[in-house]
Amino acid sequence: MLSYLLRRVLLAIPTIFMVSLLTFWLSQCAPRDAKLEYSEGGQQDGNYRGQLNSILAEAQKQHLLMPAFYFSITSSAFPDTLYRVLPLSRREKLCQLTAQTGNWNAQIDLEKTIWDAIAGIKNLPDSLVQKRPLNQEVAKLSAQFRVDTLERVFARMEQNALQLPQIQTHIAQLRRAHTQVLHVQYPEKLWIPAFYWYGLQNQYHHWLSGFVTGDLGLTRSMDLPVWQELKPALWSTMMVSILAILLAYLVAIPLGVFMGRQEGRLSDKWASRFLLFLYSMPVFVLGTLLTGLFVSDAAVFPAIRRFSITPLQGSGTYAVIWLLDNLPVILLPILTISMHAIAILALQMRGGILEVICQDYIRTARAKGADEETVYWHHAFRNALFPIITVFSSLFPTIFTGSIVIERLFNFYGIGSKTMDAIHNADYPMLFVIVMLAATVSIIGNLIADILYAWADPRVRFSK
Repeated sequence: MLSYLLRRVLLAIPTIFMVSLLTFWLSQCAPRDAKLEYSEGGQQDGNYRGQLNSILAEAQKQHLLMPAFYFSITSSAFPDTLYRVLPLSRREKLCQLTAQTGNWNAQIDLEKTIWDAIAGIKNLPDSLVQKRPLNQEVAKLSAQFRVDTLERVFARMEQNALQLPQIQTHIAQLRRAHTQVLHVQYPEKLWIPAFYWYGLQNQYHHWLSGFVTGDLGLTRSMDLPVWQELKPALWSTMMVSILAILLAYLVAIPLGVFMGRQEGRLSDKWASRFLLFLYSMPVFVLGTLLTGLFVSDAAVFPAIRRFSITPLQGSGTYAVIWLLDNLPVILLPILTISMHAIAILALQMRGGILEVICQDYIRTARAKGADEETVYWHHAFRNALFPIITVFSSLFPTIFTGSIVIERLFNFYGIGSKTMDAIHNADYPMLFVIVMLAATVSIIGNLIADILYAWADPRVRFSK
């Protein structure tokens, strides 16, 4: 048994690793923080270097001045420190220019001389009529992605600067850097592969280790630790989900056994019809019906006087105390979730009982004189658990990740509400942590199901 459990855990680890790789890759594809790009006003002022220092400081805070992964495979025309080139629009432009010439250093030198020229033009008197068109031409030169258009743009800029001796030094430096780009090219480097190994100091390793230790980075909307923002919502959803699942199993297992024993009778038929009705009813419809039955003075059974649940975050109380204070209101989402789950579990339990009760060992037990309670609860029960164990592997992740509707319906702030807030605010660090949590919960649910299989039937082993 211990060997079986160990093998299942060891199998779950690479699964989580693969999920983390996919989630991290998706996070790399997401739009970057606006604070990591040039601002429009700053570009108009020509303050590229000042903005770049601010961007690098923000990137350092977000742990982005590291390579994305443990290694990279690229062309030898590009440096091994390409990950440090920010913002991404600047990196993209330099990479596109380098892909046409194979000379990375020439692109960097040209960029520096353009920045120097922008600073020199900025110091010119505003009374000069050439200043405005010159600024425009230099801005066009800075934005070029194609080498074959550089000469034409540079010629127009040089023409506008003929009457301005104050910046001729900058123009001469631009001419030298521009000549290097056009005539000193290494196209063969583009075809030579390069492998760069970075070790453990990379974004993925930091992100994964942070997920394990609780250091999940900062939210984009509030600039606060992700775990600090996520923990209260996570505890709220977990408590409601676990209580709902526990209630569903406590009701569904005896109900399913009872229906199996009453097969074909009136009680079995009506119970099956009612459960199928519950199963076919959408969760939000079921929740709305419960709201109309129990909430407000106009309800049929006005058992609950208030309809709002105080969020755990900011309440200043422990999770257990918060649960007890809000228990009357939390009962509604628990009932909504559990009633839908009861329909699935009870029908599965009924089917499992009917399948097992026809086996030879059941007939043998009856032939030996065992009473019906012993036959059903001692001999048939554990083997009939397989269908609802299979359901459990998908039920818990579904409840955990599908809590958005329930939370919106009952004004309950949990992981579903956090997910919606992250989507609306484009808070991608928060969103991808939630995705990783949901995937981890799914894997844990399958792991628990495998353990329950082995408990229900000791003949179940990983090797078989």
